Amino acid sequence: MALGQSLTRLAASALQIARQRVELASLDVEEEMLRIGGLLAGALVTALMLALALASAAATFVIYFWDGARLAATLGVTAFFLLAGVLMAWRLTRALQEKPRFLEGTLAELDRDLEQWRDGP
Repeated sequence: MALGQSLTRLAASALQIARQRVELASLDVEEEMLRIGGLLAGALVTALMLALALASAAATFVIYFWDGARLAATLGVTAFFLLAGVLMAWRLTRALQEKPRFLEGTLAELDRDLEQWRDGP
């Protein structure tokens, strides 16, 4: 009878640990989704505002040089936008490569649990 109760308590403890780890994983997923949503919203607003500002600046630049060097002004604006686009693509690629590992906290906690189980009480 005592062995059965011990096994039952052991199973209950294992289930409780598993439940806590699943809760931790769900919090990590939720946190990641909120972070990505915030970054996306900020990126979209930033991109819109910068696009409007750049379009206004480009129009002003071309209008200023319209009489004398309209082709040079247009090519200069195009080159600027191309360079800015390439730089932003490079920065985005770098940011994606340096992002934190998905479920990093949960995986670290599971590793600690595994070490504890291996080492014993």
